[in-house]
Amino acid sequence: MRAVHASGAPQARETSDVQRYLHALHGRATAGALIEVRYRHRDGMRHAFFKHTDTTVAARTIVRLGISSDVYVGVAPRRTRHGGKHAINEVWALWADLDDVDAHQALEQLPVAPAILIASGTVGHLHAYFPLREPVDILAAEAANRRLAAELGADTGAVTNAATILRPPGTYSFKTSPPAPVVLERLEDHLSTAAAVTAGIAADPAPPAPVAPAASTSTPPRAGHDPLRALDPAHYVSVLTGQVVGRSRKICCPFHEDRTPSFHVYEHAEDGWYCFGACKRHGHTVYDLAGALWGLQTRGPDFLELRQRLYELLLPGQTPPKPPRRTRTPSGSRA
Repeated sequence: MRAVHASGAPQARETSDVQRYLHALHGRATAGALIEVRYRHRDGMRHAFFKHTDTTVAARTIVRLGISSDVYVGVAPRRTRHGGKHAINEVWALWADLDDVDAHQALEQLPVAPAILIASGTVGHLHAYFPLREPVDILAAEAANRRLAAELGADTGAVTNAATILRPPGTYSFKTSPPAPVVLERLEDHLSTAAAVTAGIAADPAPPAPVAPAASTSTPPRAGHDPLRALDPAHYVSVLTGQVVGRSRKICCPFHEDRTPSFHVYEHAEDGWYCFGACKRHGHTVYDLAGALWGLQTRGPDFLELRQRLYELLLPGQTPPKPPRRTRTPSGSRA
């Protein structure tokens, strides 16, 4: 892996570009919003979160991490320190991920030009952003993104999702050797509306029908049985990743860049999920997936937090069982 900065000057310039990029996406977010930064680590993908007003600190961190690792930024602000769609309640930009060498020409035909263009590291591949004057909700953002993608011949799958993460400028794509720079081609101070961006574009192509969120695919929960372990994997994978698990039962892996869906979701609760792509991550329970996505261990003190979050998200209104009380024997030792 090569060193990507020979002096301080390029790094300072890249940090400035990243800061401008973050401000364009998150600068108008509601107070308390967070910027999600996700980066590849030898143990898998990790998260870092920054206040949406701390763009200087976030930009410096992104450039530092980007010297030796793939780095991604959540396009929509997060309201909690989670990477899934449930952590989002407002979206301040629309976007499209273009993999066609003719992408520039297609963009010129849009009713509104993208205010941000980023060359994502592969020849001809672009990320186009349309910052908005006012936020839209998740459903409106995803519908508009699908319309843009269909019009541009872009990725109409996972990358239209509100929880999408994309490569920021000032970093490198390590899919190639040597690593390829992610370059800010355009950043203009221009805001639009979702209606203006999609004016004259064909209606939203219907998304694939989701798998019904069955409560369980195995035997009914017994007394003392953890109902989270009985959930349909298609249901909890959809909720945690923000991607619809369709009939193929495959989605793009949330732990690595995955243009051809390689993350397989099994039918039965006890079988869980497996990535047949680059990372080979796998697990048998919702705890395994949520722990990996949220950076929490599945045992010890982390487990209690993990379980509480999952109950709130997947079993609202239900309360996790309390750990059994320890009793003392007559001699004073714990039973």
